[in-house]
Amino acid sequence: MALPKSNSAKILVAEDDVLIALSLQQTLSLFGFEVVGIAATVGDALCLAQNTRPDLAIFDIQLAGKRDGIEGAALLRSLLDIPVVFLTGQGDEATRARANSIHPAAFLCKPASTQQIVAAVEEALRNTFDGAARPGRCPTSAPS
Repeated sequence: MALPKSNSAKILVAEDDVLIALSLQQTLSLFGFEVVGIAATVGDALCLAQNTRPDLAIFDIQLAGKRDGIEGAALLRSLLDIPVVFLTGQGDEATRARANSIHPAAFLCKPASTQQIVAAVEEALRNTFDGAARPGRCPTSAPS
C-alpha cells in the first residue's frame, strides 16, 4: 500500500467539542490534509468512516453518547484497520493503559500544539504504510 501524500490523506475527526473540532479541521486543512468529517458520537464516527474511508482518525476519548472514544476507536480499527490518534484531556494512567490496549498511533494530551498534532498525524501515516506500530504516550510537558 502506498503512502498517501499529505495533501491527499483523508482524516476523520471524532470530537464533541465544536470549537476544538473546527480548530482541528482548520489546522489539518492548512497542512494539506483532507478532513472528511467531524463526528460527536461513536455511531456518527463509524457511519462517517464507512462512507468516506479515511486514512486516519483522530479521537477524543470523552465523546457524546454512551460509548467513549476508546471503544469507538477499537470498533473503527476492527472495521477499517486504520491508525488512530487520541487527542484527549484525560491523561491519567488508567485511561492511557486502556487506550494503549488498542495500539493507537499516538496519544496526545490537550492542549496539544499544532506541531504535535501534525507530527503525530504524519508519523502515524508514515508508520502505517511502512508497517510499523508504536504504543501511545502522553508527554508530561509539551516541547517548546
